[in-house]
Amino acid sequence: KNAAIGTESVSLVLGTSAVSQAAKGTHRVTMKYPGQIVAIEAYALTVTATISFDVQKGSTSVLAGAITPVADTPTAGTLSATLANIQFAKGDVLSLKYTSNGTGAATNGQVIVWFRPLGMKGDPIPASGENA
Repeated sequence: KNAAIGTESVSLVLGTSAVSQAAKGTHRVTMKYPGQIVAIEAYALTVTATISFDVQKGSTSVLAGAITPVADTPTAGTLSATLANIQFAKGDVLSLKYTSNGTGAATNGQVIVWFRPLGMKGDPIPASGENA
């Protein structure tokens, strides 16, 4: 059930940010099958002042709090403790949003979302009955 071999990832790309942004959307991806997020990692080559990244499923954050990236260092995010926030159905949209202050910026920014497809051996059948 928790085997790393079943884990997949999707990259949500920011590129270069702008200053003075509030929850600015930059990248969206439609999930092709049900799954559960197991880890999130942010990266930015350069970081100035204050900037943070958030990953949302629809309009709900999958994180316990936004990730503040550290320059040229993979930075782990803390997932929401609410199971419904980190599980997704086929067709759900994950998006990357960032917030920056008057001088906050990042270059080559991205967030990698690691997830495990649901419907694998040992998974409970979701309440919706959808298992694939």
